[in-house]
Amino acid sequence: MPEYNIYPLLFQKNIGTVTLEEQETLRDSSVAIIGCGGIGGFAFELLVRSGIGKITIVDGDVFDISNINRQILSNYKNIGKKKAKEAEKFARSINAEIEITAIDKNLDEKNAKQILKGNKAVVDGLDNALSRVILSRTAKELKIPYVFGACQRTIGYSTVFTPDGASYEEVFNLPSKGKKLSDEIKKQLLAAQRCDSVLGVVSNLVGSIEAMQTLCVLLEKEHIEAPKFIHINAFELDKLRIGQL
Repeated sequence: MPEYNIYPLLFQKNIGTVTLEEQETLRDSSVAIIGCGGIGGFAFELLVRSGIGKITIVDGDVFDISNINRQILSNYKNIGKKKAKEAEKFARSINAEIEITAIDKNLDEKNAKQILKGNKAVVDGLDNALSRVILSRTAKELKIPYVFGACQRTIGYSTVFTPDGASYEEVFNLPSKGKKLSDEIKKQLLAAQRCDSVLGVVSNLVGSIEAMQTLCVLLEKEHIEAPKFIHINAFELDKLRIGQL
């Protein structure tokens, strides 16, 4: 019921793993999640269920039937509906007190700073290099930790790019490194390989790791930072490892 403070009841099972003070830190934290598909949608749900008080979810796409193999927020009933708005409704069904800002647009050079400003962490649910470059640059400029994650087929990886550490462009040695985003550079970034297929459990594992890393950032716990990554390989014996690219 809205007239009652249900927050302590919703997240009481967290206490003991985190302190009351740390749970209040999560309640007071603002996080932006850019993309709510396979990776971003799973990270989104887990962060909502962790008790993050303020979340901005950004996605200009609609759900498609091909999303169902991996995108936790998708189902038959919301095919054709806007992802950001569906994510907002889903979050409120879990925690009625959460402050959600749903932006039905894609991140770009014009809106990135306004979207990310004021957040304590930004979470990557993107699927292309150009958008990640824009996100990385803006997060670094605003001194916000950038929680990165990506996957394709049966492999995935995640790390945190800190404001004072190596950038996404440096670590991946992208053609945009140290350059302005000219039309030619944008063309090269857009031509970079995108994920053509992915096993659903892999994208959800990456999203789960992103959520874990985000909580560690917010609570100032130890976490994996670039140039090290948490690597996933679903079909190999060494399924989880930590190392450089």
